[in-house]
Amino acid sequence: MVASTFVAVSTHAMIRHVAEGEMHAFEVAFFYNLFTLPIILPLIARNGSGILRTRRHGLMFVRAVLHLSSMLFFYVGLTLAPLAAASALTFLAPLFAVILAALFLREGFSARRWIALAVGIAGMLIIVRPGPAALDSGALYFVGAASLWGAVLVIIKFMSRTESSATIISWMALMMTPLALLPALFVWTTPHWTDIAWLAAAGFLGAFAQWALTQALKTGSTNAVMPIDFLRLVWGALIGFAIFTEIPDIYTWVGGAVIFGSSMWLTWRERVAARLSGAGVP
Repeated sequence: MVASTFVAVSTHAMIRHVAEGEMHAFEVAFFYNLFTLPIILPLIARNGSGILRTRRHGLMFVRAVLHLSSMLFFYVGLTLAPLAAASALTFLAPLFAVILAALFLREGFSARRWIALAVGIAGMLIIVRPGPAALDSGALYFVGAASLWGAVLVIIKFMSRTESSATIISWMALMMTPLALLPALFVWTTPHWTDIAWLAAAGFLGAFAQWALTQALKTGSTNAVMPIDFLRLVWGALIGFAIFTEIPDIYTWVGGAVIFGSSMWLTWRERVAARLSGAGVP
């Protein structure tokens, strides 16, 4: 899990390095998705066409559009805000997912979810500090990215009832690459080979980060593993300082801790409630 958090933030630094140059964030998103295909295509070839069998093509498409939109918001934000702020505000995604799951999956909206949501929003306001300069700071782009990613998490949860993880991942890669090309064409510039190298590395490292996270969740309990996710804020601060000479302000640390704490508290309370429900405790 420690490796997953470090590698994930490292890919953000690589993407920011490229997006701050001549290549627009939209074009960066296209190449990032393109470089996931060499990882996904062997999986499809090994498992045959059966891995693509699904009756939820429409939902797969909606998921891809939302995922890409979240990525575009995030990449634009990376060019405007410190890495630590990016890491802190992405902690909002699970809270947005809870809201959307309550609305669309009819999971209910208990008092603990309202509390976690209110605390999470307070943490967001600490970081964003709404005002005329908020949009220029890039923080609102990360909030938008987190809300869209929360929607993606809910769709994945719904589709996982009938679709395998391999099917969901395969369709994601196959749809997102051509979708990402459309906005990239409007801002296209011929990429330098060094930018291609950075994005190829980011694509492969991003896949490794997902694999490491999956392995961590398989081998350890969620309560033990997920608190380590807070290291993303630490790595964001360290890498941001080492590469971009950024120094996160106190609002980023406090707001990030508040958001992360509310998310972890809700995760713990949901697990306790599920355990009591399974044991027949009202």
